[in-house]
Amino acid sequence: MKTIKFRIDEDIPVVAEADVLVVGGGPGGLGAAVMAARMGATVVLAERFGQLGGMASAGEVSPFMWNHWRPDPNRTELVALDKPIYGEWIRRMAAYLPPETVEANGGLRSEADTNFSHIISKEYAALAAEDLCLEAGVKILYHFELVKAIVEDGVIQAAVFATKSGFAAIRAANYIDATGDADLTVLAGGRADIGGPSGYCQPMTLCFKMSNIDQSRLPEDWRTKRYEAAVAAGKIHCPRENILCFATFDDDTLHFNTTRIVKRSPVDALDLNEAELEAHRQMREIARWLIAEVPGFEHARISSSAARIGVRESRRIRGIRRLGREVFTERRKFPDAVLRCNYTIDIHNPTGTGTEIESMPNTEYFEIPYGCIVPEGVKNLVVGGRPISVDQALHSSCRVMPPAISLGQAAGVAAAMSCQSGTALPDLDGVKVRGQLRALGANL
Repeated sequence: MKTIKFRIDEDIPVVAEADVLVVGGGPGGLGAAVMAARMGATVVLAERFGQLGGMASAGEVSPFMWNHWRPDPNRTELVALDKPIYGEWIRRMAAYLPPETVEANGGLRSEADTNFSHIISKEYAALAAEDLCLEAGVKILYHFELVKAIVEDGVIQAAVFATKSGFAAIRAANYIDATGDADLTVLAGGRADIGGPSGYCQPMTLCFKMSNIDQSRLPEDWRTKRYEAAVAAGKIHCPRENILCFATFDDDTLHFNTTRIVKRSPVDALDLNEAELEAHRQMREIARWLIAEVPGFEHARISSSAARIGVRESRRIRGIRRLGREVFTERRKFPDAVLRCNYTIDIHNPTGTGTEIESMPNTEYFEIPYGCIVPEGVKNLVVGGRPISVDQALHSSCRVMPPAISLGQAAGVAAAMSCQSGTALPDLDGVKVRGQLRALGANL
């Protein structure tokens, strides 16, 4: 590839300073920013889009996947393992909905119910996340795209962003990488792994919705045999094995999580571009086939699509502790745990058709310790959200949005504790981090 020389040789304005800078306003960033602020830290949250929520808003992902535990084997009651921000977010979303919609969807409760795959409205997810941050005292900066970290002796001095008015810097005592892709970690000199045994990440998916569907007329096999026949006939070029779709708040609308883009890197700009184009092509083919050939879809239309392709997996940091699949299979526990999880190992085939699923009973769970969110080699950085220090299999269980919120909460609490104590993030006592999380309502 041809190159040109480029350097930033101008004075960059420092537009904000804080105890804690959170980079990325998705589920992990939400948990991190709110918890750090509730700990008394001054917090700036920098987000590249004009809204918070990440995959729940810009990515149009729905519903929240379950991460619920049955503490009493003799009872059916399920309790959310992700508290408190996850439940607060759901309840705040519900406040925007008509009461009859809330009631028809099980009250949209999150603490103890069997209806735990909660439908998401992307608009209300964004507004509710913003509400929580503003009420906690978080300063939000929209349209700030991370481009560089200024680092001296393993300490981040500032994060540099591209904005509509040029480059801008934000300084903080501690930084939280909530980019989802470990972007800040890598820019700061930390290391990360990417891909699994195949060398590839899990596929990317562009979510979309179709409306004006008569669901009473849908054939039983439209998502399986009829779809398979359309793929075999060359009408649809998508390697996914079936149509994956979910209910929405409207009876005539379905949410599609069906496009599958394989063998593309979410952290390579040109690959990501090609992934978006390929996802758009698959969406067109699927919609055209449904309208033309499946009863009940004759008058349907694409009514919404994600602003960006959904990423299940990209980089995973090299942390001061690293764990693998055995944590899931052996249901391991840790005294410094910052996450409890029992969502399935859920690996969409990185190279083609098929999905690997391994579940555990809902009476069990595993834990992730503090060291898995602390990158090696950077003294004032912690990760909030998906790209933690685990292998691809264990990551596939922790990657969904409710656990990402909990991992963000842990990062926010740790960053605030570090500011208050003067202890570097790698040197913090994870047991004390867990204790503080419990005091703030986490299910640990």
